[in-house]
Formats: sequence, structure tokens, C-alpha cells
Amino acid sequence: MRKGKRMVLLLLTGLAVLTTASCSSGNEAEKMDFHEQMEWKIPDPALGERPRILFVGNSHTFYNNFSGMFVNIVEAKGKKSSVFELSQGYYTLKKFCDLEDKGGALLDKTLTKQWDIVVLQENSQEALSETADEDMFPYARILDEKIRAMGGQTAFFMTWAPRDGLKDGMKKKSREELQQIMVANYMEIATELDSLIIPAGISFMRCAELYPGIELWDNDRRHPSPEGSYLAACTAYALLYQESPENCSYIATLEEDVAQKLQEVAADLILK
Repeated sequence: MRKGKRMVLLLLTGLAVLTTASCSSGNEAEKMDFHEQMEWKIPDPALGERPRILFVGNSHTFYNNFSGMFVNIVEAKGKKSSVFELSQGYYTLKKFCDLEDKGGALLDKTLTKQWDIVVLQENSQEALSETADEDMFPYARILDEKIRAMGGQTAFFMTWAPRDGLKDGMKKKSREELQQIMVANYMEIATELDSLIIPAGISFMRCAELYPGIELWDNDRRHPSPEGSYLAACTAYALLYQESPENCSYIATLEEDVAQKLQEVAADLILK
């Protein structure tokens, strides 16, 4: 597990995908049912034989080698792809837009190449912000424009709320309340841009209710455990490939029954 900062552009062998669900926008919506059946936008055009996928994010992306897990699932399911990762601890989409910043300059250069899918992961603080229209959306638009200019599709990697919620002034918000804010923000910008979403955060909420014995969060209660990263990778596979990750022979370091449950959660969310 890698827990420090890093700036890296990695080549892997695999693929990634996402979608967009229908949910009321705004942070004051009624309580969300994370088990409700949802429709997700699929890649259009569909991915070819060896799509080029770029994951862009921070520690939520590089913890437990999430991209590598994704690649291994892809290969175990008999598929091919070329997957790269550009990640840096604590980064926001705003920093990735800053051409004076090392990471921003590297991403700008990387986006001059043609990608089938570019997966953008926002910092949790911005994704949970009630002023996401100022903190997140402008930078998502800038990056999306660059991605589309080269013929690619933008996919947002929706992450998960802190395991035990957060204090907001004198009031504590539960992880379900926080996840609902995150869902609303990602859905709003994805709907505006007609982009894809990998709803890993919703997978977390579903799994935590169905299988409370499976710990999806790391000891810091914010980052993913290996189980959490595997669930996110299964969700990405289901969405991007439009194929169930169930019966995948690659289970990382997990117990077989745990991996099967995580595969099932991802398949049910995306495909059923």
C-alpha cells in the first residue's frame, strides 16, 4: 500500500469505464436510497479491442494499486487495454488545471495524446463541497474540453464518504449524508457535460449495508482498504466493459467468498 505523496505516470495493461445515473441534483435532496435501481450512461462509442485509458487522481486512486487491480480484472476476464495512471497525493482538479504546477503541466502534456477514456477523480473535500460549482465544476469543464478536443470521453471516478462521517460545525454528518452530497455534485457536472461516472461511492454504501462485516475503509477511515479498492475496480470494469466482474479469477489478496460478494455488488449496481 502506498500512503505518501507521489507523482507518476504509469503504463499498465487493462481498461476502465463509467456512466451517469439519474438522481435529483442539489445538496438538499430527499434522503437517497443507495439500493434504488439506477441507469448509467455507457461509453459511446463503445470501447474497442485495446482502448487507451488514463486514470487521473490522488491517493484515492493510487491506494492499493487500484489501477493495477483494474488491469488484472480486465486481463483475467480475457480483455485487453492500455491503462495509464497520473496521480499525486492531495491533488484537486484545480491543481491539475494549473499549468504552473508540475502535475498540471504533466497532465496538460499527457492530454495532447489521444485517449479513449480519461477518468477524473476529484479530491474528496471539493467533491463534498456545498460550493462545488466554484470549487470543482469549473476545473472539470476545463479538463473535459481538453479530453474531448482529442476525441476522448471523460469519466468521473466518484469516490466514497469517510467511514464515520464528518463534523460540520457543531453538527455531525453521517457517511450516508456526505455520500449523498458527493453523488449530487458528481451527477450535476456529469449531466452537464454528458460524461460517464464510475459510481464507486455508491458501491461502498450498498456493500456496507449488505455486508457490514467487509471492511471497505483503511485504518484512517477515509482511504480504501484492499477490499474497497477491489470493489471500486470491479465497479469500473462493469461500467466500462458493460460486463459483469462476477466469476473473475483474479481476487487480489482477498478471501474468495469476499471477492465474490464484491463482484456481485458491482454487477448489481451497474448492470441490473
